[in-house]
Amino acid sequence: MRKLFVIYFSFFLQFVFCQKLSLKEINYRNTSPENIVKYLANRLKDQYTEKNKAIYYDNLFRINIINENYNLSLVQLDSLRNVNRISNPILSSAMGSQFEIYINTIKRISNVKEFNKIYENEFRRKYTKLPPKSQILLSQYFSYNPVDLEKEINDILKKNIKNDSIDINDAILLCRKYNLYDVGKKTFALGAQLIKDFEREAFTIYDSVKIMTKYNSTLTLSVVLNNKISKSQNTILINTIYSDIKNINRAKALAFDGYVGVILNTRGKYLSNDDLEPFEHEEEDINEIIDWIIKQPWSNGKVGMIGGSYLGFSQWAATKKLHPALKTIIPQAAVGIGIDYPMQNNIFTSYALRWLHYVMDSKMTDYTGFVDSKKWNSLYKNWYINGSSFRQLDSINGQSNLIFQRWLNHPGYDRYWQKMIPYRQDFSKISIPILTTTGYFDDDQLGALYYFKEHNKYDKNANHYLIIGPYDHFGAQGNIKSQLSGYTIDPIASIDLNKIWIEWFDYILKGKKKPDFLKDYINYETIGENVWKSVKSLNELDGTKVKYYLDEDLILSKNQKKQSDFSSSVIDLTDRKDVDKHFEYEYNIIDDILNPNKYLVYTTEVLDKEFELSGDFSGSLSLSINKKDFDISMQLYELLPTGKYFLLSSYIGRASYANDNTKRELLIPNQKVVIPIKNTTFISKKIEKGSKLILLIGANKSPYYQINYGTGKDVSEETITDAKEPLEIKWYNDSYIELPMVEKQSSVLEKK
Repeated sequence: MRKLFVIYFSFFLQFVFCQKLSLKEINYRNTSPENIVKYLANRLKDQYTEKNKAIYYDNLFRINIINENYNLSLVQLDSLRNVNRISNPILSSAMGSQFEIYINTIKRISNVKEFNKIYENEFRRKYTKLPPKSQILLSQYFSYNPVDLEKEINDILKKNIKNDSIDINDAILLCRKYNLYDVGKKTFALGAQLIKDFEREAFTIYDSVKIMTKYNSTLTLSVVLNNKISKSQNTILINTIYSDIKNINRAKALAFDGYVGVILNTRGKYLSNDDLEPFEHEEEDINEIIDWIIKQPWSNGKVGMIGGSYLGFSQWAATKKLHPALKTIIPQAAVGIGIDYPMQNNIFTSYALRWLHYVMDSKMTDYTGFVDSKKWNSLYKNWYINGSSFRQLDSINGQSNLIFQRWLNHPGYDRYWQKMIPYRQDFSKISIPILTTTGYFDDDQLGALYYFKEHNKYDKNANHYLIIGPYDHFGAQGNIKSQLSGYTIDPIASIDLNKIWIEWFDYILKGKKKPDFLKDYINYETIGENVWKSVKSLNELDGTKVKYYLDEDLILSKNQKKQSDFSSSVIDLTDRKDVDKHFEYEYNIIDDILNPNKYLVYTTEVLDKEFELSGDFSGSLSLSINKKDFDISMQLYELLPTGKYFLLSSYIGRASYANDNTKRELLIPNQKVVIPIKNTTFISKKIEKGSKLILLIGANKSPYYQINYGTGKDVSEETITDAKEPLEIKWYNDSYIELPMVEKQSSVLEKK
């Protein structure tokens, strides 16, 4: 669960090499930061390589601004826009405009006194050519803090130059920051004022509205109205914990589409002086705000909601006690609180603490601290090596975190989590139409599909649509990337989700036609076939469930052996020699190598025909261990005929909660037990003839998660001293996984 803007930015900084650039050729200790940056930019223009086109062009056009190769920079900027043009035309049109306007100004100027006049002329020319929704995005590109940027530049120079050289990734980051600082210093104030002048004509904006609730708490929100619409309108509400002045742009975009846009900040954020308690108050606060909205003169009494990740969760929180005025929701990549975050199948993640600092360290949002991966990985590494209890993770970081500690007090899916969102029969009362989006590689896919499955389970007539494709957490929120962790998505998967979402609001709130894309309730893209398909329910995807048994010879076999036998795993829970491997391995979707990490590797025979795998795998593990508990980890791959590995699905889960996530049942040491495997990740992919299926299975031991030492105590309290003897696992050969094999073709939406 991550904030889209920050991760999208850090996405461009994920470099896969550590080449060094020497600084011996210049007297860098006695020269200005500007001269160092110009020297590095000149070197980078020839030495920088990157397979991902979006990353490559985004970095290179900035480097060539520093090199004053302006024509080439504009060509590279246009190449960057082309990468995103199909899936996000609004963003692609706007991105880099602040630099394009600057370049065109520099190219025209002959007298420095003419700069402001020419800049304004170039700005107006660019602004009027942009689509209206792209115009709305511009304000976020003209916001920056020169003091912070100058400090960040100096910090890079001070901390990252070692032995007269600098890593190429640090050099690129330095160039990016310096280019932003330099262009921003010269032009951003001018551009920001021009934007304000344009937007004053288009919108009426009420920012920083304070509302006192019946619980005596304060909430702050912003409202945007379209000046061209005088009658009362439908309202689209976005509830966010990621307070940021840029959020107003989302409300402006909604206003352009003929809605009142309202941004609500979570209790305790922005101008609210209440304590911030993430996830705990959305159910009551959102309903109060809806009450307030429908009493306003600009409201026609109908409200919709949209947003992803935490914003997606908040929509489900609002449906726990459904307000009559809430007519539809569009949860994107919605966090399943207590389901997939801050714990997944009852295993807490180290990332939870990082996220809490991200939202709690400021009344706004702590972007700088959040993207500092070196800091957080250092913390995780320190904790992992020292073998401290997971409950001490926040203290090792320097201070105790009340919410982190509160979360750890609830390792089961108990009332604490259940009261935040609909639970069981609550879903039967959700009668509004819903459109859910998620992705095969979405960090919150399990949460998004939990809501979808539970809604359909308790309401057989649920009016609930699903779009799921080859997207990560950000793609499911409309920021689709054509290249994703080594994998290039099928061309047909690059769709304009933002357009579909507005069409959905128009359909529900304005009585227009349903989006053409939605041919049935489940809409999914089959990887490798370049085709969208649709079915009425997830049950139709089960097809013929094929069992593969975990043979003692490490074969995934369709036939169960008559004689009982087992494969063995031995894991030294005190061993920390693997620590660096955890941070070095890239976890790509397609990779040349596996990372077995002491897991057992089961393999099928070579497949003699193609088939479609659509759905999530399940299984039943017959096993015994010499302790009272352990955390299971599984990854399912396709070994392609090319020799590369494609990640199909994964699972982690605590054995003692496998039967019931609300109640722990400890295992009896050295006694055989059957562990059900469910709540794995969903995918639809053509499995190629000549491939093999590969299953990695073992015990989860990683700096990214709690470590279960198997004593039966609260796992958050256990330390490395509790490990004692190694964990011994016997995987019996009546264990199996079941794969959903779709034999009959579903209806085709589109085909290229």
